[in-house]
Amino acid sequence: MFRKEIEKMYSCKDCVHVRCKISVPLEGQKNLLSYEFAKTNEVPKLNFEWIFLDESLSDVKLRTAGGKEIPAHRVVLAAASPVFKAMFSHDMLENKSQSVDMIDVSFETVVEFLRYIYTGRIKNNEITLSIELLTTSEKYQLELLKNACEKILSSTLSTENSLEMLKISDTYSANHLKKETVDFIKSHINGLSDVHEITNMILGKARSVSK
Repeated sequence: MFRKEIEKMYSCKDCVHVRCKISVPLEGQKNLLSYEFAKTNEVPKLNFEWIFLDESLSDVKLRTAGGKEIPAHRVVLAAASPVFKAMFSHDMLENKSQSVDMIDVSFETVVEFLRYIYTGRIKNNEITLSIELLTTSEKYQLELLKNACEKILSSTLSTENSLEMLKISDTYSANHLKKETVDFIKSHINGLSDVHEITNMILGKARSVSK
């Protein structure tokens, strides 16, 4: 038996080829070539935090309410927003100049708007800012930011602001916020001071749909 195994290793008269099989567990071996190849289908998520609000590398300024300007980068904005992409790609005033007017949006809101684009995070969850951030994300077609704002606002629902949230969700087609607000109203209907206005609003929407 042993002799037969030895004979298998001979491929010619004057030489010997030794064939062996080596098994190496992948667990804990993250630097192995095979491990890296196994992950080649994963697309890395780019993070631009290192150039967030960076003046030296910016190629465009966003002019906010009150005239304050914030440095930004065309390629980052265009990658995040179809509106910015169209703005910088076509023969538009913003493409020719070094600034973009966002004078209907507060400085603080534009900073959070850019923070999300560059880092994927929102730092300021204040209600008024979140509402303005939601409207801005709708205007510039940032769906993920809009969804994030809806979740923030949904977490702040109260008997005092439910009517306002219902109006906002209807105006900006914020479906998640609308569902959460309607559910909140159903469970707190007796404690709402604006119950008649809410009822009339809902009935008005129902009539417009039925026409």
